[in-house]
Amino acid sequence: MSKTIIVMDAPDNATGIEQIGDENPYFLGAFGEVITALKQAFPKGDFADPTEISAATDKGLIRIEIAKHTPVQSFMMHLENPESVEIVQKLCEKTNWRALDTDTGMFIDQRMKKSNNQKGDAGKSWWKLWGK
Repeated sequence: MSKTIIVMDAPDNATGIEQIGDENPYFLGAFGEVITALKQAFPKGDFADPTEISAATDKGLIRIEIAKHTPVQSFMMHLENPESVEIVQKLCEKTNWRALDTDTGMFIDQRMKKSNNQKGDAGKSWWKLWGK
């Protein structure tokens, strides 16, 4: 059974799609920045067409669909194996993005992101977090 995830940014306290609203004012970054983050997360991925990326992982194939515009508001990840959600969670932890399960309408971790005034990496640019 496959799983589809929407990767986006969202308010820290949002637990699901209901808290986002129709017009999500949050963005992941410029198209090039998002592709760079995905290349770092999936170094063996096929990026020949950066709008349709495929990455073979130890948990199965992940297909990524992303519109080529800046800023990027969201993109889709199609997981061949639902266990691949762990890989998506790691990507989101590194980038401070959120992953929404399209089956449930809830964020996959449902934990609140750290606010900028707490200790930790929240609020730092994603490229400064990748090496951790």
